[in-house]
Amino acid sequence: MYTQLIQQFKDAQSAAASAYSVVIGAERAAFTGSLSEYSAMETRSEYKAERELTSFCQRLQSRLVMEASRKFAPAGGRIEIDSAREADRFGLDVADALRKGHLPDMDGFWQHLEQTFGGDAGERVAFEQAAKAIISGFWLKPDAEIKRTSSAVVLEKRVTSQSSFHSKGQREVYYSSQQSVATTFDGLATFSTKHQFGKLAWELRNFSVHRLTFSTREKLSFTGLDIVLFNDKWQFKFAHDVGDALSIFISEFGAEYLASHDRY
Repeated sequence: MYTQLIQQFKDAQSAAASAYSVVIGAERAAFTGSLSEYSAMETRSEYKAERELTSFCQRLQSRLVMEASRKFAPAGGRIEIDSAREADRFGLDVADALRKGHLPDMDGFWQHLEQTFGGDAGERVAFEQAAKAIISGFWLKPDAEIKRTSSAVVLEKRVTSQSSFHSKGQREVYYSSQQSVATTFDGLATFSTKHQFGKLAWELRNFSVHRLTFSTREKLSFTGLDIVLFNDKWQFKFAHDVGDALSIFISEFGAEYLASHDRY
């Protein structure tokens, strides 16, 4: 099915080339009385057509990876798939296949993605990636003691901020920290969905750090989570049931990565 799309694209290229040739012939007939190297009709070189086909195949490969990321992710979660790595594991080399006159096997590549990420496998990959994002976001280590108060389980995340250019007296998250915050929130949202904290997951996914302005020690309140914002760190205060579930989630899906974090 997907490999056939490449053949259809090649057929379209051939049809276009034939149509261009007709126009070129008509132009030459219209100017029979004069000689000129100039032509109103531009034709695509063989090199340009090959490059166009290669580009189409590469975009189709990316589209399949995007579809797999969407289709095989657990509800409310996501999977990050390394397109180059999976293509290498399957043995898909678009440029090499075209150079040999073959159609890149996109149907086989899709089957590889299904086998690798379909069903329970995709869920586990998504949860492992979420656990990794959480561990990295809070820079957790195996021997680190997590603070527990009478009302919350507390974790701290380094988040650099600066004076806001748009709101006087306010601060905004420094550009270099914005992606880290977004990635941590995304990991926490996936965890929240897994452990049935649906409202918290929704709130985290719909939060935009890019538009945030705040005052020092201001608090963001979510369902089961308060975040106190300081100039160079954020203090996450999880309700006990959320914090305990988070600890279980990290132990189940992030143990191997957590152990490797102890080496850094």
